[in-house]
Amino acid sequence: MELTSTQEVILRLKAIRKENELTLARIMDMIEANGDYLSMTTLRRVFAENSEQDDSFSYDKTIRPIARALLFQDGGDGESAVTKEEIEGLKAVIRLKNEVIDYMRAQMRNTQVEHEKRIIFLMDQIDKKDKRMDEKDSIIHKLMDKLL
Repeated sequence: MELTSTQEVILRLKAIRKENELTLARIMDMIEANGDYLSMTTLRRVFAENSEQDDSFSYDKTIRPIARALLFQDGGDGESAVTKEEIEGLKAVIRLKNEVIDYMRAQMRNTQVEHEKRIIFLMDQIDKKDKRMDEKDSIIHKLMDKLL
């Protein structure tokens, strides 16, 4: 079974937590230090067993703050202490963002196609109305000529 990008990111975050022996309270502090907020309940849900199977997590509201806290850690000496797991986690985050971008691009293309169809339809309706108005003008001119 192939994992989705979100599942892959959650698994990477769990691996980093385990590797660095981070408590949920410490992760919460790291999240808040970045200026983000996440409830402890949500944090527990993300790190719960088999949570990667839960597809209800929002990337922007849930996954991103955790990934930002765990994947962009400072080693304390100003140097980035990036491990192989963290790099893989960052790659998973990038893949997830790319999927979101691709989805949004497809949605925009569909919307553009629908707008173009609507424009063509409306232009056709305008042409028909213009022809009717020209016919009415012609009839009015003929009647005026006969009347005068």
